Amino acid sequence: MAEEPTTVTATGIARIAGVGRPAVSNWRRRHQDFPRPVAGTSASPAFDLREVERWLDRQGKLRPLAPLGRLTRCAETFGAAGRPAEALALAGLALLTAPAEAPTPDRLGDAVRAVVSPRHAGLLLTGLPPAWSAAQRELLEAARLVACEEDRVRVLEHLHAWYATARGTAGLTDVPTALAGLMLDLTGPADSVLDSACGTGTFLRPALEGSPPGRPPRILGQDRRPEYVRIALLRLLLLRSRAGAGAGAGAGAGAGADPEADGRLRLGVGGPFPEDAFAEETVDAVVGGPPHGLQDWTQDRFALDSRWLYGGPPPRSEPELAWAQQVLARLRPGGRAALLMPAAVAGRSTGRRIRGELVRRGVLRAVVGLPPTTAAGNSNGAHLWVLQRPEAAGVPDAAVLLVTAEAVRGDRHASPGDPFDVLRRRVRDLWAGHRTGHGTSGTEGVIARRVPRAELLDEDADLTPRRHVPGQGGAYALDAVLRMPAALEARLAALRVALPRPDRASRPEPEDVSTATLGELSRTGALTLHRHPARAAGQESPGTDRVEPALTGQDVAAGRPASGSLPVRPGAEPAARVQAHDILVPSLAGDLVAKVATEEQIGARLGPGVHAVRVDPDLLDPWFVAGAVTHPDNAARAARPSVTASGALRIDVKRLRLPLLPVDVQRRRGSVLRGLDRWGAELTRTAEAGQALARAFTAALIDGKLAAPDD
Repeated sequence: MAEEPTTVTATGIARIAGVGRPAVSNWRRRHQDFPRPVAGTSASPAFDLREVERWLDRQGKLRPLAPLGRLTRCAETFGAAGRPAEALALAGLALLTAPAEAPTPDRLGDAVRAVVSPRHAGLLLTGLPPAWSAAQRELLEAARLVACEEDRVRVLEHLHAWYATARGTAGLTDVPTALAGLMLDLTGPADSVLDSACGTGTFLRPALEGSPPGRPPRILGQDRRPEYVRIALLRLLLLRSRAGAGAGAGAGAGAGADPEADGRLRLGVGGPFPEDAFAEETVDAVVGGPPHGLQDWTQDRFALDSRWLYGGPPPRSEPELAWAQQVLARLRPGGRAALLMPAAVAGRSTGRRIRGELVRRGVLRAVVGLPPTTAAGNSNGAHLWVLQRPEAAGVPDAAVLLVTAEAVRGDRHASPGDPFDVLRRRVRDLWAGHRTGHGTSGTEGVIARRVPRAELLDEDADLTPRRHVPGQGGAYALDAVLRMPAALEARLAALRVALPRPDRASRPEPEDVSTATLGELSRTGALTLHRHPARAAGQESPGTDRVEPALTGQDVAAGRPASGSLPVRPGAEPAARVQAHDILVPSLAGDLVAKVATEEQIGARLGPGVHAVRVDPDLLDPWFVAGAVTHPDNAARAARPSVTASGALRIDVKRLRLPLLPVDVQRRRGSVLRGLDRWGAELTRTAEAGQALARAFTAALIDGKLAAPDD
């Protein structure tokens, strides 16, 4: 019986050849010898990968790939078939065992049993076929070659990053590394850490990686989806093998591995309700987010469950509070939990009884309001709750720490690296002060406050930090207000120094310079155009997989991080995510706007009405293209008034026209345009600082903290 060929979609062919998808469509129309589809549908055909590679090679379009690139390509073929978890698991097994030659299923199973415990082997080897398909053999061979040359942990994390955006990852929580680290900071040093909905190890991996050398904490995790548990286990085993802390590659569990180390890593399939894999365990710390689609706890047999210690059984509309009570039952007295909660949980009326009980008994220690794009899956923002199980003789703290993240937004512009590192440092310092009983003062007073428990025990028991913390528009420390004019003067002086002062060109540009539209350039492969894919009628899924940050037209115009959100379907196009050097163009705006994506915008989804122009850097300079697109002539050619009352312009991106200049000329002009863009962004921030000064002076003058001239 002939084996099914390894297939690849048109998007995959474009990645192999390093071109845009429209170029592949052109090849199919213009070349009669282009391979015919062997699977898929007329709308999404699939081609034999081997035939495609041979055709590309004959045409001189096949780019040589490094081993890691080859492995990624193999994984993408599984992703196109809706089997990304299988690809990641098989590659992980090859990386874990590092075989000298391509193994058969039996030999791979023996190799896995030689390096992990029987319990873990049972999880990892479930569903292993009796014989490999052609695609599986190719993937294992690619993974084996990469394991010989690259850091295996880094390779698996590279594949995991691909998997997190692939099809079929419903309910998978994704958060910045710094935020996961902050959650572990808030739980404090722990000898045992549990995540009762661990997914692929989002929170457990940092717990193991950041542990002191020599003796990592006991890591316990469970999830309802076996494929997630398998991936999480592979990530943790590889990380542990690199650290030399237990059963990894080369340290056989079945042939002399350290049983104590194996006992300190336990993952299983299960959930808080109804089958808790760790029902008899108590731990020092719990981290994580609520399970996706939790509802089994509403069954009658849980009505008198011993875990309902705080306010009784939660209403059906409060699954997160049911999960929080389950978490508290797993903690030892004095143990802490850092939980990523949807922001709505803090204020829903149906949960006020349980929230009030958590506050009254001193269980709730802190609530941190996070930026709205913190975690995929929380479209309306997220909060970080810190809970602590009371000790028998302990006296509960008289106050709860409430923190908002608005002030961190300003730090994002000025601080290099991950903006969540700024958040982590600020909240960690505030938590340290809160534990010692110190209040907040100075600039901290606008983002945090120790709120007396009695103040939170009103009829609403609303824990939303914004309701209790003054924020930027509220009270200011007088010393900070008095320093604001000097800071604004320094900004204005820096703007004057950096003011662009261009010279007249010695030779004016000829008037007959050739031009081309973006639509024409996209057909040549010089650039590709991307936008949010419209959902076809009748294809609404009953439960979207997750909600991700999305850029709006206003975000692009203001140069700010994504403020919108977007439900992401299982087959979402990866190209609809913003990449470095993308030129972003709102299709509806007051003026024609085109800006190169900022560091904060990279990775966000393209929201409705936002186009991304992705150029070939060998042919086009992104900064020059962004500047050329906004030329006044383009407003006349490609823009037309919309039917909205605002009179905004509707932009036809394909009709925007560029002058065709040598790329070295583009780069020289693009460098100047980039500096001009930075100056404009600083001008905007200076204007915002001036407005903040005016608001602060107004509030301080009304409060009598500042003197009027005749006072």
